[in-house]
Amino acid sequence: MSAPRSLKARLTATAPSGTPLFGVFCSTPAPLTVELIAAAGYDFVVIDLEHTLLDGLTLNAMLLAARASGIAALVRTAAAHQIVQVLDAGAQGIVIPRVKSAHEARAAIAAAHHAPLGQRGLNATAASRFGRDDLANALAQAAADTLLVAMIEDGEGLAALDEIAALEGIDVLLAGAADLSQAFGVPWQTGHAVVRDAVACVSVAARRHGKTFCALPRNHEEIADMYRAGARLAILGDDRGIARRALAAQLQTCSQLQTCSLNENAP
Repeated sequence: MSAPRSLKARLTATAPSGTPLFGVFCSTPAPLTVELIAAAGYDFVVIDLEHTLLDGLTLNAMLLAARASGIAALVRTAAAHQIVQVLDAGAQGIVIPRVKSAHEARAAIAAAHHAPLGQRGLNATAASRFGRDDLANALAQAAADTLLVAMIEDGEGLAALDEIAALEGIDVLLAGAADLSQAFGVPWQTGHAVVRDAVACVSVAARRHGKTFCALPRNHEEIADMYRAGARLAILGDDRGIARRALAAQLQTCSQLQTCSLNENAP
């Protein structure tokens, strides 16, 4: 089973085209969900450990499902110690939530990358087919493929934004609008001017430092902002929310058709 071409390789090899690579958060603890996301045509999936109680066996199975389905898999970690574990299990990259400082970003880089950039321990993992592949080549491949996404989600992160963005090893900047709204005292008002300004700051910092900006649009206005900002990655929500809305829309459509049918047949 060959791994899909890495997300980092796709970003490196292609010039900005105006159309981002699209992904979705996966919070449902099931390999089948990863397969469904791949079948729907998404470019990548972000398996979420921050807001879920996902065990190691299930995570391994979900990463295998991604590999088999040809979709790139990132993992949003809940704690720093998980970085090595999920990369060794086969994740192509890490989404680091709530990055507040360059110090925290450096710690994540050290955990995610082998020397000389980091201090990740050496091991014969699934990525090297458990030592079957040349280990020196496996290290070079890991350096080329490992993608680190720093989420900026509060005022501290914004204050340190340029320091974080300047670091070698941070590849992508992502503004967490929901937590930014909470940090600014307007919880869940992701369209509030202060939140949109913060998201724009993250986008500008990414461009200034030659990093990729990842958008997280929630409505038509934010999708328009995403295209104006030239985002090369976009996360289009969470699988649970997408499923709920699709189920509700299906139910509403059937209910409306029933009402129309009854009205047509009324005497």
